[in-house]
Amino acid sequence: MSTSGYGLVLVGGVLVLLVVGGVTTGLVGSTGETGPTLASESPGSGDALTVTGVESPSEIRPGDSLRVRVRLENSGDRGITEPLTVRVRDEDGMVSETSTTVKLGPDESTATTLVVDTETLKPGQYTYEVDSGANSAATGAVAVLHPPAFSLSDESSGLVVVKGASATLTANVTNTGDYRGLQRVHFAIDRDRNGSVSAAETTDERVLSIAGGQQQTVEERVETTELEPGQYEYRIASENESVSGTLIVQRPATFNVLNASAPTRVTRGDPVTASATIENVGDVDGTTTVEFSGPNGTEPMTRTVTLDGGESTNVSFTASTANVSRDTHNYTTSTETDTATDAVRVESSYFEVSRLEGPSVLYVGETAVFSARVTNVGNVTGTQSVEHRIDSDGDDRPEAYGVEESVTLKPGEQTRVRFELEYTLIDDTDYPVEPLKLETYVYGIYSADTRASSALSVKPAWASGSGGSNGGGDGSSVSNGEKASLDEITQDKYGYYYHEVSGETQRQVREIYDRQPFADGLVAVEVRTREQIARQDYGADIEPGDEFDFTALDIETQQRVEADFDAQFESESGDRIESWDELAQAEYGTSYENLSDTRQSSVRAAYQEQFD
Repeated sequence: MSTSGYGLVLVGGVLVLLVVGGVTTGLVGSTGETGPTLASESPGSGDALTVTGVESPSEIRPGDSLRVRVRLENSGDRGITEPLTVRVRDEDGMVSETSTTVKLGPDESTATTLVVDTETLKPGQYTYEVDSGANSAATGAVAVLHPPAFSLSDESSGLVVVKGASATLTANVTNTGDYRGLQRVHFAIDRDRNGSVSAAETTDERVLSIAGGQQQTVEERVETTELEPGQYEYRIASENESVSGTLIVQRPATFNVLNASAPTRVTRGDPVTASATIENVGDVDGTTTVEFSGPNGTEPMTRTVTLDGGESTNVSFTASTANVSRDTHNYTTSTETDTATDAVRVESSYFEVSRLEGPSVLYVGETAVFSARVTNVGNVTGTQSVEHRIDSDGDDRPEAYGVEESVTLKPGEQTRVRFELEYTLIDDTDYPVEPLKLETYVYGIYSADTRASSALSVKPAWASGSGGSNGGGDGSSVSNGEKASLDEITQDKYGYYYHEVSGETQRQVREIYDRQPFADGLVAVEVRTREQIARQDYGADIEPGDEFDFTALDIETQQRVEADFDAQFESESGDRIESWDELAQAEYGTSYENLSDTRQSSVRAAYQEQFD
C-alpha cells in the first residue's frame, strides 16, 4: 500500500510541494523563498514547453509500475511538438525510462501520465527526472518498499509442568517488511516421542495479519493429562522457518507403600504394631494421608506425611486387639495411590463347653449337681470364668447369678467343672437364685466363648416318689399310664390349684389333661405346653403369661411344635392337631404337595378348623 509522504520539484523557478495521500502534487512558495532545492531549470523562450507540475507516489511495492503525472503548458504564440521523458535512476545511474510526445497549440496546457516499468528495481530509494526537452525539466524521488518478511522466535518459558497441569507454548512473529502481510503458524508436539511429528500431533494453523515493522504474539495451550511423565520435543513453524524446544512433564507426587511389615501372630489383647516405608516416587513434593486400618474392632489411624520428590520416610502404627476375634485378619497401610496388606493371626484361648450333665427333674429341697467338660481348643493359654446359669425369670434366656469357677487351661487342655446347688421355693437373701416355681427351666454352663444347655423340671417334694428322674416313692403325681386330674397337673406344673390359674393357663392344662396318658414315664411337671415348646425350642417371641396364639406361628414351626407336643403322650387321640400331609393323606390318599391348588386350599381350611 502507499503511505503519505512528500516530494519537492522545481518547476519554472517555482518550488513545488507534492503531497496527495502519498502522491506528490501542487505548487508551494514563490521565487526567493528559502527551502530545499531538488533541481534547477533554465527559463525557456516564449514558445517553450513548460512543466507546471508533477504528481507521483512517494512509495511503491516491488513489481508495481511508477506512474508519473505531468502537467504541461505552451505559453508561446505558436504550436509545438516536444518529447517528454521520465527517467528513474539509482546512485549508479539510469535504471529505466519511458517517453512520449506532447503536442500543444499556442497558450494550450495539458496533463499526461507516464508509466515506468520498475520490475527490475530492488527495494530502496530512487530519484527520477522529467525531461520535456531542452527548455524544461523536473526531478523527484520514490521509494520501492520492502515486501513483508517474517521472523519467528520462541518465547516459551516454564515448560516444566506436573502431569495434569497445562503448559503454554509462546512465539513472537515479526514482520520486518514495510507493509502488512499474512503469515501462517502452527504448533506440534511429538506426543509418541518417536522423533517425528505426525499430522495428528500438529495443531490447527493460526493465520496472522501483521503490519510492516510490527510484532504479534501467538500461544498454544498444551494439556498434559494424557501425557506420560518425560520429555517431549515441540516445534513452532511459520511458512519459512521453525523453532523447536523441549517440554518436560513431571510425575506428580505419588506415594507408594513399601516394606510393610507386621507380626504374623499376636495374642488377643496384645497390641499389633505395623510399619511401612512411604516413598514419594513423583518428581515434585507433596503431602498425603497415610491410613492404617484393621478388622472390626480396630479404630483406623492416620498420619500426614510431606515428602520431596524421591524422598521417603518410615511410619508405624500400634493397634489394640482386645476386641478382635480369634482369626486371621488383614491390617492395611494405605495412601491415596497405594496399599499394602499384612495378614496377622490373632490367637486366643477358646473354651469349648461340652458333655453337660444335670438332672432333668429336680424335687424341691434336693441338691442338684451340674457338670460339664471345658476344653481350650484355642492356641494360647487362657483363663476364664465358667458360669452356671438358669432361666429363673421365664424368658428362656438363662441368667448368671454368681455361681462360677475360674478355669485356666493350656492349648488342648481340658477339665470338668462341677456345681452343686440346692434349689428352694423360698425367697432367701442368702440364696443367689430367684425362687423357682414348679415349672420347666432352661439352664446351662457358659464360658466366654461357648455354652451347653438343657432343661429341668422343678416338682414338689411330695412328687419325688412318683417315678420321676430323681428317685421313687409315693406321691400324687401320676404317670405310667394313669390319668392325672386337672388339679394334680396344675399343682405339679405351677404349684396352684386349677381354679387359681388364668384362663389361658387353664386352657393349656386342659390340653395336657385331654391327651393323657403321658409317654415314657413322664410326669405332669415334665410335660410342656405348646407355648413352652415354641418359646424354648423354636425361639417364638411370646412373653410368659401372654395369650398364646398357636396359629400366629409359621406353618413349618406349627407342625414341628405339634410333633414335639404329641411325642409327650402315649395316645394320639384327643385334641391332636393333624398336619397338612396327614389331612391330605386321610382325605385324598396322597401328600399335600401332590394336590391341586383347589385341594391344597381345602386342606388348609380343614387344618385351620382344628383350632376353632
